[in-house]
Amino acid sequence: MRNYFYTDELRRYDFCNIVAILLLLVLSACGSTPEVTKSNDNENKESWSINRVVHSEKGMVSLLDPFDLSHHQADPVNWFMHDFAIQDDLETGRFAAVLTDRPGTYNVRVTFGELTKAEQLVAGPQARLRLRVINRRLLLSGGDTWPSVEANPQSFAYDQRWINIPNADYGVVITALDPTASQTDYVFQLFRVDDMKNIKYAPALPQLVYGQSPAVVGLNAKGVQYHERCADIPDKANWVPLISSTMPIPGAVQTVELPRSLHATALARQQSGSYAAMPVVLARSPQVGSYGFFIKPDTWSEDQLQSQNQAMVKTLIRCAVRISNVEITPDDFQLQLEAIPTAIDRVSQGEKTDLINGFQAWMTHTNDMAWHFKSEMVKRSDSDAAMVLGILEYLNLSAKESEDLLPMSNALRVDYLLDRIDGFTNTKAGQQ
Repeated sequence: MRNYFYTDELRRYDFCNIVAILLLLVLSACGSTPEVTKSNDNENKESWSINRVVHSEKGMVSLLDPFDLSHHQADPVNWFMHDFAIQDDLETGRFAAVLTDRPGTYNVRVTFGELTKAEQLVAGPQARLRLRVINRRLLLSGGDTWPSVEANPQSFAYDQRWINIPNADYGVVITALDPTASQTDYVFQLFRVDDMKNIKYAPALPQLVYGQSPAVVGLNAKGVQYHERCADIPDKANWVPLISSTMPIPGAVQTVELPRSLHATALARQQSGSYAAMPVVLARSPQVGSYGFFIKPDTWSEDQLQSQNQAMVKTLIRCAVRISNVEITPDDFQLQLEAIPTAIDRVSQGEKTDLINGFQAWMTHTNDMAWHFKSEMVKRSDSDAAMVLGILEYLNLSAKESEDLLPMSNALRVDYLLDRIDGFTNTKAGQQ
């Protein structure tokens, strides 16, 4: 029979065992503890320190928890290069990061202590940031762990680069060291603080290069910009069906779908050393008077092939065009073109305000998670034409509908878009 009665001594023994087991479970749940190094300058002092080799294709070193930045998952891959996108993250301490001057491999030390005497002798520019740790760990990486439309925070949940760091608010000092005189390129010093508001932080992403003054990148970042190339429209170009349901934006770099046969011809030219640029018009139909978009891709690779019948090629949408003549050959359609540059007329401040407010209302009704980034990009457009094109790009109107806007002035485009947005938002409101 099982004995359900314990002596006081047995109770004390079991209690101690339970406490010990719980302690072991807690330690194991936290993962491996970073090494504790003893300072050569003061043998009586010990400070937490860890050294890592960081590989970076983006020319940066970042210390962050991707889950803390999951609200940027709908933003483009370079959102952190725009001050308006990271302003709140800087203020609330959601990352500590530094830009270098090139992609490469960097030796990084993260510590709770001071710079060593050897490091002080070769210390260069510094930057200060706020950092809040809430999940007892951070990822030390080369910039590939920032959430975006191409990176899901969940994919880094079991990454081998996590570092265990106690939950707290920190002030972070990042120092660039002389790479020719030190085994370490960058030091991240973390100091606990009672109130992060006391930390004066960099106004944008800091860039630290030894031998240069500290700088920031992305401050007063520009909004949407488009760079058309309407002056070099050729006499003739091949027709390719416009398969995308939305309109390509003149002056934007976008991914387009091209036939595999055209890709094979261009790739063969490139591999033979011949001129590989292919003048192409993307249009819904090869008819005189219809509109299309002129492109001239000049870089080809096997990686662009997506299926048996298509290739996805990233290229500049050089200019909107009108088809002025069509020559039918046994193999394709040869088109003669007339350039349709984007209008340059100005619109009133009131019209711009109405359009931006309407655009934000549109995104609210469509639950666009990137509304803040997109609206700020539109607000900071370098021209009225760019503002209108930016809204067209973000609204994803159909190619057929958007074609009607190509020959219009900016003023007429604004009127059209305001009516379109009002109709959409009123319809949505009526459905609620």
